[in-house]
Amino acid sequence: MSKKPRPSINDQLARLAAQAPAPATHTPRDPATTGQRDSVETLQRGNVLDGANVSELAGPEGYKRRVRYEKPHASIYAHPKVFKALREIAAATDCKPHDLYIEGLRMVLRQHGRDFDALNRGE
Repeated sequence: MSKKPRPSINDQLARLAAQAPAPATHTPRDPATTGQRDSVETLQRGNVLDGANVSELAGPEGYKRRVRYEKPHASIYAHPKVFKALREIAAATDCKPHDLYIEGLRMVLRQHGRDFDALNRGE
């Protein structure tokens, strides 16, 4: 007999969402019980999403969808000794190995008549 397969993370999240109690409605606070003054002004926080912005990011089930804006990933395959040598060169020149990869890409594209910076900007 084999073991029953484990539910996926999406199935588990859906089950938890179905079990969650309904959100409470917003009731206005009584200043007498909270000790707050009526004349207090709140500052606008531009970095915080309000309810309207959150609903735009929510999917059909109400879960927030992650929006990714980063550039696409590309892998470089080489022998580990190559990467070790590049790390040593980067340490000796006080830069990161990524800077050396970009330098190499610039050289190759220049040989073939292309401009790395223009391509990198999407032109």
